[in-house]
Formats: sequence, C-alpha cells, structure tokens
Amino acid sequence: MVVVSEAGSNRKKAEILAVSFSLLMAMILLSLILFLYIWKKKKKLKLQDEFELPMFQLSTITRATNNFSVSNKIGEGGFGPVYKGVLEEGQEIAVKRLSRTSMQGLDEFKNEVIYIAKLQHRNLVRLLGCYIQREEKMLIYEYMPNKSLDSYIFGLYFSPTT
Repeated sequence: MVVVSEAGSNRKKAEILAVSFSLLMAMILLSLILFLYIWKKKKKLKLQDEFELPMFQLSTITRATNNFSVSNKIGEGGFGPVYKGVLEEGQEIAVKRLSRTSMQGLDEFKNEVIYIAKLQHRNLVRLLGCYIQREEKMLIYEYMPNKSLDSYIFGLYFSPTT
C-alpha cells in the first residue's frame, strides 16, 4: 500500500495548475498574434480594394528611383519629397513620398488617392498606383517634365510673337 502525503498531493496539483495555466496563456498569446496578423492582412486588402489602384512593391520603387537618390529628387511640398524614377519597362514615373513628419495622415492620403484616381483627364498627370506599408506611404504618378502641361495648353492656343 502506497501512502501519499497530503503535501505531495498538493505540490502535484500546483504543478499541474502551473503547466495548465502556462499552456492556456501561450494559446491565448498565439491566438492574439494570429488575429492581429489576419486583421492587418484584411486591412491592407481593404485599402487596395478601396483605391482600385495597383499596389507597387517597395523594391520596384527603390530600383526605379535609385534608392531615393538625392539626384533623383525633383521637388518637395507639404506632403513630402517627390522623386523621378524609371521603371524596368522604361516608363518614367514621379514618386510622391509621404514624409514621416508630414501633418498629412492616412485619411488625407486616401482622399488624395481617391480624388486623383477619379479626376483622370488627358491634360492631367495620371496616378499609376501607390505603396502603403505601416508608416510608409507613396503615390506613383506618370512623370511629366516641367512646363510640359504649360507647353501643351498654351502652345495650342497662343503662338509666340516675333
């Protein structure tokens, strides 16, 4: 006959409770991580569907702009810097990169994307796509050299006087 002391029995119960509690916490933590991962994926897909624009890869944009080289910087505004780039197919692009210090948030970014996408016109620069990842937000436009719109509009209607 085996006699189990009450102290040994309580210790065994405590060990079982500790292991069970640890497993429960690990399961809850893993479930939370999985939930956040799925939520972020759905949020990204929702943004993509909402904009109805191609989403560019960061590697494509960095190659096109020579890693956002200062020599490719063509301007800067309240939104942030604008870089000229060339895609692998040879198409020239302008990349408008949201500055991290910009006061423009996600809502303003969304509004710009939606309005520019809706205002497609042959005399306006076309929005080709965007890039959104965490705090990094960029708009990719077709590149239009300085004065090209002026030349197009005013060149048709006004001839220079000699």
